[in-house]
Amino acid sequence: MIIVAAVFALAGCGGSQSGSGEEQAVVKLGFLSPITGPNAAEGAAARNAFQMAIDAANASGEFPYKIEVITIDDASKPEVGAAGAQQIVADEQVVAATGHWNSGVAEATIPIFKQAEIPLLIWGAIKEGLTSPDNYPYITRSAPTAAQENEPLAKTLITDMGYKKWFIVSDVTSYGEANTTVFTKKIADLGGELLGTEKVQEGTVDFRPIIQKIKGSGAEAVYFGGVVTEASLLKNQMYEAGMKDVVFAGISGIYSDDFLKIGAKAAEGTLAIKPGIDPAKSPEGQKFLDDYAKGGYTEPVGAFTPYAYEAAMILLNALKQCGDAPTAAAMVDAIRNSETTGIMGTTTFNEYGQTNNVAAYMLVVQDGKWIPYEDSEYASGTRALPKK
Repeated sequence: MIIVAAVFALAGCGGSQSGSGEEQAVVKLGFLSPITGPNAAEGAAARNAFQMAIDAANASGEFPYKIEVITIDDASKPEVGAAGAQQIVADEQVVAATGHWNSGVAEATIPIFKQAEIPLLIWGAIKEGLTSPDNYPYITRSAPTAAQENEPLAKTLITDMGYKKWFIVSDVTSYGEANTTVFTKKIADLGGELLGTEKVQEGTVDFRPIIQKIKGSGAEAVYFGGVVTEASLLKNQMYEAGMKDVVFAGISGIYSDDFLKIGAKAAEGTLAIKPGIDPAKSPEGQKFLDDYAKGGYTEPVGAFTPYAYEAAMILLNALKQCGDAPTAAAMVDAIRNSETTGIMGTTTFNEYGQTNNVAAYMLVVQDGKWIPYEDSEYASGTRALPKK
């Protein structure tokens, strides 16, 4: 487990000594993401963005205290995340926390934060039900749900592009199960046909038996409901098997530069939906991208990196509503009643703590790079997507 600290100045909360001899107060925020393991690039990029926002706030002089970030590496493992959550809630200076990239880890930590009455803002996990009447008001989420990501993907592919015959492959995690459930329903709702479904364990490396089933089914499109590691292996093996007439698609879990490591030819034409709005198409978003680039981070911006940055903005906005001595109880109210305008638009929360800010856009791999579909040669008609 990795702990990192960054510190803001708070009357009456204790802390370290300042250079003038006055007691320097501290407010702490928890941050949880996978910094090691198969999803490390995604989690570390989110960590970088969150810390970047906190560092800027610390340097701004806007706050009468310092903020310390307790960063927990949950390694995409529920038991590790739960142990990290226990560590966070045991610290009396913690007033709020934010996480996770994995829905299964979020499910493991939510009861811990609820029992401690410390607010948890979810920036990446998308499984339905994480925000609910049972979890409100302590659990809020600035990321979309699985349905909010899958619905625009399904509409674009099935209704607009005409891919009717589908085969679903997903992992057995709660994330994979959620995606399979939602996309299966959308295929039926939109007049498509589901020709087969296969579930795989995380860490699966040989997809050849499944590929034979896909070939035999007559599917014209494959939806992958897991994350990038297995997605890239499956897509590469499909390419090696000569399946160049079947489109490959998924939601934000497959959108990563790691996917591109299979090579430009194997990845070409892959489609993914990304939540939010394209940061590069707004001045605020472009500034975020520029600042991140200047930070010299080794991990590229991922699908949920902007959401981690936005989570920091939401928490900072809530802190400003809590005066000179924020408490966890005050932050619960401040977060759920907040309205924060940032790089992802304006975020408010519904009666169950789920964001009202729902947007998404399509990306495609073209010449070894993910680019917005609307800017691609596929959209202009210069190139054609795979089609039987």
